[in-house]
Amino acid sequence: MKITICGSMIHEPHMAEAAEELRSRGYEVDKPNVVEGHVYADNLDANAGLKRGFIDEHFAKIDTSDAILVINDDKNGIANYIGGNTLIEIAYAYAQGLEVFVLNPIPEVNYGDEIRGMHPIVLNGRLEAIDEYMQTLPVLAVSSESPVKHTALSRGLRRAGIRTRLTGIKVASGVNEQPISIEESYDGAINRHAHLKAATMGEEVTYLATIESGYHTVHKDHNAFGCSAIVIEKVNGEQKIGVDLDIEFPRSMTDKIPQEYPDIGVLVQQEYGSKLKDPYPYFTGGKLTRARVLENAVYNLAIQLS
Repeated sequence: MKITICGSMIHEPHMAEAAEELRSRGYEVDKPNVVEGHVYADNLDANAGLKRGFIDEHFAKIDTSDAILVINDDKNGIANYIGGNTLIEIAYAYAQGLEVFVLNPIPEVNYGDEIRGMHPIVLNGRLEAIDEYMQTLPVLAVSSESPVKHTALSRGLRRAGIRTRLTGIKVASGVNEQPISIEESYDGAINRHAHLKAATMGEEVTYLATIESGYHTVHKDHNAFGCSAIVIEKVNGEQKIGVDLDIEFPRSMTDKIPQEYPDIGVLVQQEYGSKLKDPYPYFTGGKLTRARVLENAVYNLAIQLS
């Protein structure tokens, strides 16, 4: 689970301390740019462009998170202070279905009702309460250990109102490393999901999910488009299968598969130095990620679950 820390920059030392504790508990953590806390003397309020940059940067961190943690210590004579900037970050996370953890009780401010209306989870000063909360969530077993797929499933389900804690199990797809059609991607998803169900038989699992990504040639005048097949199942309940087609891949990538690389993910790791098997930023000017593409596909399927 990834948590992004929010709050007034005057509390940056406490944010850093909280980040370290969360990491020690096994969470991935992001926090505000430390530079923001050292530019107020430059009259930040008058420099809207600079402020916008910090807002956009932090929103981008929330965009890859499962939850936010608000460090709301005292400030300006107000107990448990939450300011305007943090308020919009809370609203931004809430709109995406993410958990909003608030370290201390909600402050007595004129927008307190708005904060309460977004149903934050108040920790009463105890970071360990996050662990306790997580243990109450249903388990989602995923047929992969891919961090991209985990992010997509966690966030896509949360947007659909389904909050889970994930466990990844690597299983075989029975198809090529790089499926080259919707049909092959679909078959790979069905195979993976069957193996996942067998591997989790008897385990305390509430949901099962599988994603198989590939690309598919739609029309002779175009190169292949990215595609994915997704299976989401509630144990002893409903199963939904979806197919998604997204954007066109450049020939400079697909022409090297499988002759030079087993799949496009390995290609971008080898040729572009990507840490993730994610080609999308490299032909969308950094504006789209594989996780975001898959998240939207997961959401479109998850909202059909009853």
